[in-house]
Amino acid sequence: MPVLPKEDEADSNLTDKVAKESRDSNASDHPLHDKNVASMQDHKANPGPVMADNLGEPASKEELKKRAEELNKK
Repeated sequence: MPVLPKEDEADSNLTDKVAKESRDSNASDHPLHDKNVASMQDHKANPGPVMADNLGEPASKEELKKRAEELNKK
């Protein structure tokens, strides 16, 4: 693959921010990045799917088939 002259002269802003040592890195120097530390409240979740209380009774296969035929007529 040929190397174009523009590629040789291109400056890389991303690699300028990433330093060899992590203490010298300024990749995430925004103040908002300092506050994203997990707390115990972040880990207190209710695992599992949410089940609705008012779903009603499931329709029978005959009712569903009848409704499908009714809707497909139009």
